[in-house]
Amino acid sequence: MKNKKNFDLNKVFRSIVRKHPKKVAIDFGDNKQYTFKELDDLSEQILQIFYNLDIKHNEIIAVDSVKNFYAFALIIACIKNNNPYSFIEISKYNYRLSNILKTLKPKKIFLFEKKKITNSYILSEKSFVKLPKKSLIKKNNIFKKNKIAYIMFTSGSTGQPKGVPITHKNLSYLINWAKKTFNFSSLSVVSNLNPLHFDNSVFDIYGGLFNAATIVPFEKAELSYPEELIKKLNITNCETWFSVPSLLNYILEIENAKIFQNINLKNIIFGGERFPINAVRKIYPYLKKTNIYNVSGPTECTCICSVKKLSKKELFKSDNISIGKINKYFKYYILDENKKKSNEGELVLLGPAVANSYFNEKEKNKKKFFKNNKIKGYYTGDIVKKFKKNEIKILGRADNQIKLMGHRVELEEIENQIINIFKIKECIIKIEKELGYPWQKLICQISKNDKKIKPIFFKKLKDKLPSYMIPKELIFTDKFKYNKNGKLERN
Repeated sequence: MKNKKNFDLNKVFRSIVRKHPKKVAIDFGDNKQYTFKELDDLSEQILQIFYNLDIKHNEIIAVDSVKNFYAFALIIACIKNNNPYSFIEISKYNYRLSNILKTLKPKKIFLFEKKKITNSYILSEKSFVKLPKKSLIKKNNIFKKNKIAYIMFTSGSTGQPKGVPITHKNLSYLINWAKKTFNFSSLSVVSNLNPLHFDNSVFDIYGGLFNAATIVPFEKAELSYPEELIKKLNITNCETWFSVPSLLNYILEIENAKIFQNINLKNIIFGGERFPINAVRKIYPYLKKTNIYNVSGPTECTCICSVKKLSKKELFKSDNISIGKINKYFKYYILDENKKKSNEGELVLLGPAVANSYFNEKEKNKKKFFKNNKIKGYYTGDIVKKFKKNEIKILGRADNQIKLMGHRVELEEIENQIINIFKIKECIIKIEKELGYPWQKLICQISKNDKKIKPIFFKKLKDKLPSYMIPKELIFTDKFKYNKNGKLERN
């Protein structure tokens, strides 16, 4: 598959269906398997529903982040009809979700069960009862420049999440890279441990499914039972595991490392957080011919921009694992505090896998995106250092953004929500390692004069923020310290 200027995911999928119609595309376990032909057929039926709902080309579709066969067929239908889609978490309607929907302005929100959300359509078996066998929609095979495949939302410093539109062409580089790096093909079986509304799932779907591999989806509840998780990986013959480090840390908190002794994985890949070096050391003796990788990359640069394959020597020698070399379809440079090129400073990525902009965010685009000789560029905000062999290590962030359970979280978003909800003057959110556990927690610090909010603090935040952004602890301070510019002194 070549990176042609008019790269079209629809053509790639049609080619896979022609070559591998009976190959299993989605394997949910428990004998719930669906072939590429069945995935194609269901997407055609969904196209008929689009037609009945008057959904036209280029109109945005929002989809509840639930892993079922309909959800994956919706992806294919959106690609065929040139409808940008966005998976959103609708477990509970809250202020953050409301902001996302206001930004997206979707033509329709697809749900899989009844929920109190306007402009929604419930996709279920009943949806197909009266549909004609053939779709009435005329296929749109005309290439349009910068055709958007999906919009992925990240945290926003002002309390407004940022949408990142990723195009068909952006994805062509990820698909090719996954194929060459991990030898993905019609013989491969790739896990889908990541939530669909989370950036890491892009690797599973496009790196896997669009290389004719089988993908094995895991719902959130399944990840809570390590024995069942491992059993499903084995039953479905999964070869590749890709997750945030937090998942492995969680498993080893409730299970012995020996749980991995009978697992048959070719690749274990971690990304989204600091590499879990201690946890990997525990399971390493039980792995048979398994390659261990550390990957990194911002949502704005199509999921992954670097990879590091770790040797046994590196795993047990160093505690500070690099993110490896920047992938060849990126150019990059590192800027010091004076915006001069250096071996240490902010990582800047350029190339065809970089998104064009944030969705409907003119001011933020000026600060984060640019063009250099017609090549798109993005200021990542990651503070890095380049070592020998051009390997990169992440030292920290230039802003107050953190990675928590794999999610990008800007601390100001939480702070702004708390200030606005409780009508207080100021607060600080900080992150600390949770005592006795390998993961971190958020702590909210506010003035002792605002103690009255304590009884309602956590309950109110549940209506405004997703669970991973809610502080685990609330503490009160006599007074805040300020720097010479009048800003809160976080340190």
